[in-house]
This record gives sequence, structure tokens and C-alpha cells, in this order.
Amino acid sequence: MDGKGTISDYRRKMDTTLASPDLTNHEKLQALVRNQILQYSDLQFEGGIENVIERRSNELSNFLGMLRSSADSDRSNAAWKVKHDTDEFRVMYREGPEGTPLHTLLVEGYVDGPLDVCMCISWESGLYNKWWPQTAIPSFKVISSHCLQRVGPGEQISLVRMKVSWPLSSREAVIHYFAFEYFQDDLMVVLLNSISDSETIDRQSHGFTRDGIPNAEELVRIDVVGGFALQKVTAERSYFRTIANMDIKLDFVPPSFLNFISRQLVGSGFKLYKKEVASVSKGDQKFCEALKDPLYARIRQALDPDNSAVAGDEKRITFGMRSGEEDEAKRNELEKSEGGEMSDDCSLKSAYCTSDGSCSGGDETTEGCRDETTEGSRDETTEGSRDEARKEVCISGEVEKALLTLENVIAIFKQQRSETNLEDDQISRSSTSVEPTMNHSSRETSDSKVERSDSKSSSALQLQPSINHKLENVTKNKKHRFCCFALHLPLLR
Repeated sequence: MDGKGTISDYRRKMDTTLASPDLTNHEKLQALVRNQILQYSDLQFEGGIENVIERRSNELSNFLGMLRSSADSDRSNAAWKVKHDTDEFRVMYREGPEGTPLHTLLVEGYVDGPLDVCMCISWESGLYNKWWPQTAIPSFKVISSHCLQRVGPGEQISLVRMKVSWPLSSREAVIHYFAFEYFQDDLMVVLLNSISDSETIDRQSHGFTRDGIPNAEELVRIDVVGGFALQKVTAERSYFRTIANMDIKLDFVPPSFLNFISRQLVGSGFKLYKKEVASVSKGDQKFCEALKDPLYARIRQALDPDNSAVAGDEKRITFGMRSGEEDEAKRNELEKSEGGEMSDDCSLKSAYCTSDGSCSGGDETTEGCRDETTEGSRDETTEGSRDEARKEVCISGEVEKALLTLENVIAIFKQQRSETNLEDDQISRSSTSVEPTMNHSSRETSDSKVERSDSKSSSALQLQPSINHKLENVTKNKKHRFCCFALHLPLLR
């Protein structure tokens, strides 16, 4: 099936769900809202639960009607006009509510990510600055975005502040989020309604208070009414539809110009959202932490009942991060193989690196291998700390192997350098010991000149074999280092 037919099927599935009796009949819808609020709220003990249920039911019923109006069978009656219609998404617009010249905008399409990830990106206002556009020219960026009040597991109030180009003042929006769950058809609906300064709010009527909500001072507070719906298509694909009416409070700008700009930007916004969903699905540390929230755990459990809640958490939180665990296993296996290679290298050195450079065994090379093994065990703790640091970065097996081989070569050179320095010091001390003997001889009387000359010659003859032996050892060590480097050079390539 081609892309056009696939997205049409996704759209048709959501339209069928929105037209179900549970969501079209007000009494049944109110019963669903009641069950959800009573399950997660403590308002039933304060006597204001009925007012809150009625308010949420009315808001949800109005928004579901807006979502249903975009169905292909109802588009002619709803006066929707198509701006873009591709294999991935569709953008439509229509006249706004009575009394406003601004258009109502709609964008829908599929996103490559599980439903809980899509919900997390849309719901977590504190992470908006990670994926919302941040541009300097023209200036548009999120100054701050965070949750002001958590009313319940599926309800919150958030503040979003944005900087826009001069001469416009910065804008802000205080938005109330309410998530409605209809897991019978794998559907989530989220209502978005801005809170104005002039609105009277109390817990009995709204279900929350103004605690933590700042007053609008220098910033201009905009109005938003709308929401979005998410429906599971497959385990790793979801369908997204959003409708919104916005008033950004630009009275001096012609509404026709604002409508034109909005129609251009809404499609780009959906592409950005789709890209972020795909990115988070592959693994993002901050979003993985957010996905541990009970709201997303409940979604995973409801959409995947075969697995337990804990298993569902582990499945989604580690989604896209298994590569890191696989790399860790590969590193452990590589370290074991490197240990085997080190022992093989020792045997090779015993066979090839001898005192005269020929291919035969030698005790000196075997001792060098023992020293390497000892030094490797001493560095085991250091290597453990390095492995902890490497866990943060994914390194391929080939690069890891090359790094370990290079470290082994460096360790061999360090050991041989220390042995050479020790031998040089011994030769230097032996040479220095000759001078006192010669000075003592020079203070003797003239009668013993012949005897002193014979003594000097005898001392020189005795010292010469010792010096020759030390020089021969230095030459051996140099040949040994060259052989060791020659053995490791193919591994570095």
C-alpha cells in the first residue's frame, strides 16, 4: 500500500473512533470523564466534584466536535479549506469562531514514534526549549517554559514565555492541560485552554486555584483554545491531529496577514514535531527521565496489556539506548580477547626477541612479559574508571581495539625506558669509581711511576669487560624494544 493510502487509513481510523457512541453521546462522555477524575482526584471530598466534571465534559465535547468536523464526510459542511495535503501530513484552515477575524488551524499526520513518546513531547512544557525553534534573526525563542501547578496525573498548568522580534513585546501564555484517556480505541485527547487574568478561578468551579500563577505585567498574555488527539497505529507509529484558535494580540497587524503567516508556519511546526518524536524514540536522556512519570507508565500499560507496568517502563525508557548496552558487552568481550592477545604477545616475544635479535627463546623477554602482566594488573583500577567514562560515549569496536593496543605498546615502551635509565645509571657509577683510583695514583712518589703505570693499565683492563657487558645489555634492550614495536605495529594498522 502506498503512502497516500496508508495515511488515509490512519485518518479514517481516527474519524471512526471519534464518531463512536461513547464520544458523541454527552451522558456517556460525562460518565467517562467522571470515572477518570474520581480515579485520580481528591475533589470528591470537597464537594466540588460535580462542577468540575460538568466543566471538563463540556470542554471535551466541544473539542471532539471540532476534531470530527475535519472528517472527509463532514468537511463540506464545516467549510474547511486545504492548504497542504501530502503523503505525511495535511494542513487545513477555516473561519474562526464568531467575533474573531483569525482562522482556526488544523494539522494532522503520522509520526514515527510510540504514543507515550508523542504525548511526552507535547505535554512536558519544561522541555519545549529542546525542540521549539530558537532563531536570532528574526528573533523568536523560548525564554522560559515550566509547569506551574500539577493538578493531577493528567492535568497541569504551565507557563510558556517567548521572545519575538522588535518592536513587539515578549509574549506569554498560561495554559491549562487536561488529558482524556480512551484506551478502548488507543486514543488520547488533550485539551489546551489559556487562563486569563480577568477570569475568576477557584477550586470548586475549576478544580484548581491561582496558586503559583503569576500576574501579567510587562509581557503580553495571549489566548489559546484547542488541543490535540493521538492514536496508536502500531507499536512504533502514531497518528496526530491538532486544532487551535489563537489570538497573539497584534491588533495593529492586518488579520489577513496573520492568517497567511500562520498557514505557512503550521506545516513547518508539524515537521519539527515529527522530527523530534523520531529523535526521542532513538534515545534522549532528558526525555527518558520524563518518561518515567506515572502518566506515561499508565499509557504504556494500557496500550500493551501483555506486559507488566514495570516491563513496559523498561521497554520504553531503554528504547533506542540498547545500543549502549550492546557496546558495553562488546567492550567486555574485547577486553577478554585483548587479555588473550597479551598472553600471545608474550609468547611471541619469547620466541622472537632474544639477546642477539634472532628467533629463539630468552629468559629476558619472558621476564619483560611478566612485568607487562604485573603492570596491567596494577592499571586494572584505572581502566575501570576509564570504562565508566566511556559509557557516556558510544565507541565502535574497531576504535576501542586500536586504543587498547596503543595503550599496550605505550606500556611496553615505558617499561623498557625505565630499565634503560637504570642500566645507564649503573654504568655511570662504574665509570665514576675509576677517578679516585687515578687521583690516588698521581699523589705517589716518583719512585713508583712504573708501578703506578702498571696499576693503571691493570685497572683499565679490569673495567673494560664490565663496560662492554653493560653496552651489550643496552643493545639487547634496544633490539627487544624494536621487536616489540614490530609485533604491535600491524595491530595499530
